[in-house]
Amino acid sequence: MKAIELIETRQGCAILESTPRFIVMFRGQQYGELHFNMTGYAGCYLPAPGSQPDTPAALHVGEMPISRLRKVIARLNREWAEIDKHIERRAM
Repeated sequence: MKAIELIETRQGCAILESTPRFIVMFRGQQYGELHFNMTGYAGCYLPAPGSQPDTPAALHVGEMPISRLRKVIARLNREWAEIDKHIERRAM
């Protein structure tokens, strides 16, 4: 299971809003929402690796196109996976 996922939605969009919004999910729970703003998607802080998994610190990634944002999320998911592996090894 990925730590951070994006779910496309039209919920909460204004009538003239032509681009979809994205719900940011962290470990199955809604963490925030992304909306399109002039040059890219903005509006959410992402859970930062290295913080406590149950109460993650927020990482601001700025405004960027969705393709670049997906790459950032993929990198963060890899880092969260490494942290999870380390936690599992310590628990044994």
